[in-house]
Amino acid sequence: MAVPRFNKNALRFRLPTMTPEDYFPSDYRSGRHAFVTACEQAGIDVISRVHPEAKGRDGKPLFLDTAVIGPRTAKKALLLISATHGVEGYFGSGVQTGLLQEGLAKRAPKGTKIVLLHALNPYGFAWDRRVNEDNADINRNCVDFTNPPENAPYDALAEFISPKDIAPAALKSANAKLTEYLKANGAFALQEAISKGQYRYPEGVYYGGSQEAWSLKMLKDVFVESLKGVKKLTVIDFHTGLGDYGAGEMITEDLPGSAPYERAKAMWGERVASSEAGESVSAPLSGTIDKAVASWLKGVELTFAALEVGTRDTRAVFNALRKDNWLHCFAPDRHEHKDAEAIRLELRDAFYPDAPDWKRMVFAHANEVVSAALVAL
Repeated sequence: MAVPRFNKNALRFRLPTMTPEDYFPSDYRSGRHAFVTACEQAGIDVISRVHPEAKGRDGKPLFLDTAVIGPRTAKKALLLISATHGVEGYFGSGVQTGLLQEGLAKRAPKGTKIVLLHALNPYGFAWDRRVNEDNADINRNCVDFTNPPENAPYDALAEFISPKDIAPAALKSANAKLTEYLKANGAFALQEAISKGQYRYPEGVYYGGSQEAWSLKMLKDVFVESLKGVKKLTVIDFHTGLGDYGAGEMITEDLPGSAPYERAKAMWGERVASSEAGESVSAPLSGTIDKAVASWLKGVELTFAALEVGTRDTRAVFNALRKDNWLHCFAPDRHEHKDAEAIRLELRDAFYPDAPDWKRMVFAHANEVVSAALVAL
């Protein structure tokens, strides 16, 4: 019996082609696994800092992971941060993993290092919340807690911004009060009152905390461990929730005409918008990481911007935040409440539209701004 001869050219084996939508995780745990795996495949070591107290929804430990590409003694660096606002970590995690899988390890310019910080707020990422385990906003947490910033407009509106009752009639009444303020002061003034940051209401939204958060302590440690001695640093912090669906803006807190603003403009062009100058989709904020890093790195040429990508309309995002806040701060049976899962998924969708078109658009924005930063370095 004749044995058929195998033609080695008849079949060609190919690895599956990855597309941008494949990079985005389904949850914190899968995002961390994909990030660590991508680092290992690129021959990059990962430093993991375990949260001493908080656990994930699965009851397992939570980690802030960092990886360094390039020489540790490099004087120039690019820092990429994900999940400052936990649930926004789907975007940042997907970008970091995607860039690694597309060869980021080979793109660091000579004499430059790239530091990737995965999940600055792992609790929020794991629980699909924007805040940390203390209901604190990490990007409002960088203040002097003996004399925190005031926010008088929030004080006047606190019970309407974060109502203890979200029944339809109660929300309608609360919304009427917010509408009164909007008509008297304008939409941007209302946005600033709500989102600037507040330090008096632990059970309210945009609460900056009463003490330095674990995440911020670990961020300081990352600067000591991985960025000590750097003379030129560019930071990109990945955020979602403001702007049109899939749109991207590089938000800086520096004013037009300042050296950092002009560097950002030269690097990222028309994407750059100053929140302090009223150019941005974001209102001016208190206690931000941007300001903290600038205070830590005196004498360093620092260019810091948040890549903010749009998701849902402003009302949908705000409503999702209020429901999440009510569930975790006011509902008597938050984990067993009949609406708990629906509220979690609503908040997740408000900051992470799990759709291929959105993922392709926002990954493209991220790839472009990272590429521009590497060219500038």
